[in-house]
Amino acid sequence: MIPTFSRYISMRNFKIRLSLRYKLLLLLTTLPVISLTLYLVMATDLFQKDKVAYVFDSSATVSRSLATQMRVEMQGAYGQLRSVVEHYDFNLKQFNDVGNDLFNKNPKAHAVILFRRGADGQYTKLGELVKDTPAAKNFAGDPSTIGKLRAQAVENTGFVMASPLAPGAISISFRLGEKTETDHMVVMALYQADDMVNAFEGVGLYASMVVTRGGSVSFGEPQGAQDMSLLQNVMSSKAAEGTLEAKGKDNQTYLISYASVGIGDMVVVSKVDKQKALKAVEVLVAKSILFFVALIALTLLISVFASSQLTLSLRELFEATGKIAAGDFSVRVKARSRDEVGGLAESFNFMAEEVSRLMSETAEKARMQSELDTVKTVQEALFPESEVQFGPIHIKGHFEPASECGGDWWSYSRVGDKIYLWIGDATGHGTPAALITSAARSAAAVIEGLPDMTPAKALTIMNRAINMTSKGQIMMTFFIASIDLLRGEFTYASASHDPPYLLKRSNAKLTRKDLIPLNEVNGPRLGDVKDHIYKETTLDFAPGDMVFFYTDGILDIQDAAGKKWGERAFLKSLVDSANEGADADLKVGRLLTQLNAFRNGSDLIDDVTMVMCEYERKEAA
Repeated sequence: MIPTFSRYISMRNFKIRLSLRYKLLLLLTTLPVISLTLYLVMATDLFQKDKVAYVFDSSATVSRSLATQMRVEMQGAYGQLRSVVEHYDFNLKQFNDVGNDLFNKNPKAHAVILFRRGADGQYTKLGELVKDTPAAKNFAGDPSTIGKLRAQAVENTGFVMASPLAPGAISISFRLGEKTETDHMVVMALYQADDMVNAFEGVGLYASMVVTRGGSVSFGEPQGAQDMSLLQNVMSSKAAEGTLEAKGKDNQTYLISYASVGIGDMVVVSKVDKQKALKAVEVLVAKSILFFVALIALTLLISVFASSQLTLSLRELFEATGKIAAGDFSVRVKARSRDEVGGLAESFNFMAEEVSRLMSETAEKARMQSELDTVKTVQEALFPESEVQFGPIHIKGHFEPASECGGDWWSYSRVGDKIYLWIGDATGHGTPAALITSAARSAAAVIEGLPDMTPAKALTIMNRAINMTSKGQIMMTFFIASIDLLRGEFTYASASHDPPYLLKRSNAKLTRKDLIPLNEVNGPRLGDVKDHIYKETTLDFAPGDMVFFYTDGILDIQDAAGKKWGERAFLKSLVDSANEGADADLKVGRLLTQLNAFRNGSDLIDDVTMVMCEYERKEAA
């Protein structure tokens, strides 16, 4: 050990006079990388800001133009409709011949409806003019649309929204008189406005719509496609027009411009996806990266040419590693320089010596692992099949050790009309605990053949066997139960083992209150008190009843953060599994699913064993 340590100290004291990082890599690679990166960042930021300003300017022009077009169109429509309404005869309670003639000669007017507010605050329809078309009739006969238009007209001087009744049609409403006048009137109409509708439905970079500052969309985007969170600042703004940037529910950022129509509280909004608007920036970045890659390739070529004097030492190291891979650990290389390559040669020589030493240690560890695998194989043979059916009794078990060998053990057997269940947990886990489980299994094999055996007698005998085997150094909690199929009785005895839970049959869903812990009798752990006499107790066990056995390792399960599963979560999962599983196999399977979901691949602290015993309601085939 002293020569090896001396060589290690010698290696640590090796002085590097000139670093290769400053000689080649830092000079030929880092400088152009930093320069180009700074240029790319600055150019991208400048181009992006310029592009955003251009998009805002263009978008503002679009929204302003659409607002002007809409204002002109609506003012023309209001004028034409007002001339029709002015010829309403209040004495005859109908539109006169002039009003009818003006309406029929107007190709854009499909329907006109006139309401007046009464002294009681209710609106009464005074009259209507409806052309003989499906669109006009559907408009006049739709109380929902009429109600919405009337409500908007009362609150604002004018309102318009898209209408699905005819291509290019809009629904218009406006108020005649002040809102405070008790007998003001409201006009609603279905009006043809192809130019205005087509302007908003045009496909392009910008998506335009009309909204009210009250929080509704009249038209522009399909119903249900609007993201109103984008428009909160627009609706709350007092300005006639403006621009802003907002993030939608789809996590996309949008550039938004808006302009007031000048009629009512309607605002034209134009928006564009910022990512699409800045597509040119992505092209710039892609081309810059290609140039960046080309420059780095040229730099690497120059570096290889300049470092040709180093290749001889590197080749010697390469050939030496090949010999090491072939098993020749006596190979050594000569340090030809006082830089990183020379230090690498010294490190290689030290490594060769260490690998030779570690190979012998690895062989010894492999031998020990082989013996440990043998112990594991032997222990696995101690366990019965994980699932069995004894007449109406269905048993399903699961065992998972925390290391190669575990300290848990469970089993079952049938002697005549009685079924015996065994479960135990030795102190700790690993090889010592596995040896104690082997002793327990051997004792159980002998006890099963004894006449008139009861759980209490079995525990008393096993206690002496464990005590004599471990000399009191390793102890074991244990629980033995027997099921008498003829009498319908469940008899058990316990040696400080975690009490199993009895779940009595019920047509209703089980709750935690239905879990009955089997802890009426208890005694010291096996191997603790040599001559202790254990007691037992008996209870009724009927079709539909279940008993769940387990070891304390299930309570110690942790997730990746070190949080324990705990008794509360365990009992909740047990109740859920008992309610949803059709039989013992499915109940245990569901419990394991919840356990593994919480564990999420973390290592076990202790061995985990669980057994579900179910007295099925119907005799198994």
